[in-house]
Amino acid sequence: MRSFAVATAIVALWVCPTHAVQSSNMFASTSHDFGTVARAAKTEHRFYFDNPYDKPLHVRSARTSCGCTTPIVETQEVPPRGRGSILARFNTDTHTGQRAATLTVTFDRPSFSEVQLHVKGYVRTDVVFNPGEASFGNIQQGKEKTVTVALDYAGRSDWQIKGLTTSEAFFSATAQEESRNAGRVRYNISLKMSDQAPEGPFQSELIVVTNDRNLTKVPLRVMANIVAGITASPTTVSLGDILAQEPVKQLIVLKSQLPFLIKSVNSNVFDVDVKLSEEAKAIQAVQLMLKAKEGEYGKETQGFIRFETDLADRPEIEVGTVFRLKAPAPAPIVNPASDGSEE
Repeated sequence: MRSFAVATAIVALWVCPTHAVQSSNMFASTSHDFGTVARAAKTEHRFYFDNPYDKPLHVRSARTSCGCTTPIVETQEVPPRGRGSILARFNTDTHTGQRAATLTVTFDRPSFSEVQLHVKGYVRTDVVFNPGEASFGNIQQGKEKTVTVALDYAGRSDWQIKGLTTSEAFFSATAQEESRNAGRVRYNISLKMSDQAPEGPFQSELIVVTNDRNLTKVPLRVMANIVAGITASPTTVSLGDILAQEPVKQLIVLKSQLPFLIKSVNSNVFDVDVKLSEEAKAIQAVQLMLKAKEGEYGKETQGFIRFETDLADRPEIEVGTVFRLKAPAPAPIVNPASDGSEE
């Protein structure tokens, strides 16, 4: 019995480090330096990890060694070969000065293991953003939007913002000094999102450059969600081989944030037959009857189906099409009709 217990202990000592190393390797990185940040600035970092197993990976918990950082399990269960994330939120509104934390992530399936993630940063008390991030919220694609964030500084009487920098081409920013009195300075930072911003979630940073040698650069988080004026599903219609004059049915679903009407449907490669709804709705399911126009047989043809709507912004949307025209079947050979005469 004693021999069995000793053997079990030896196996455990050999297996546990192996699992720990493998679990640690699942993470793209296990440490992050927030650098120097302003008080109340919204400061977060995502630690991404991959599931290398053939079974689902389950995160049981995530705990922290310091209240300065809150770990959030964003993906509780990750399928085989899938990806999950742990969000580390630096609590700049309640903690100041130099801070560091160890986040312990516990996995309990397909095997038990723990991984430690490390974060650190310095929270300045003399610089405060209000609000803590530049959040544009939802922006309709093709529209500009401006938000303002106040920056308050307390300290040197000659403190200044010297510039604003960003690596993104879709938003710009300007800073305007609002007040200066007894070492207290307030700037209003105006950020504008361009009407050229692409559809989808947007996350970046604005770097505030100052004349303070101890705090030359102060990051401000920028968030937005660019929402398309109208979307189509599917975005491309692949019909394969079709006959030129053979009608083909195709359902297209159009969606928008606002109710809308479809005014017309046309195509450069199809004759389109459609009955349009007279009711404005945010979701329009459109049943099309398509007849391919004449073209070269056996050759792949690409084109579009264009929907015109009554939406003020981006009133049109195109769905791509691809197909090949089949040559019509040869006409059957008919024997000459008998005249009934006898030789």
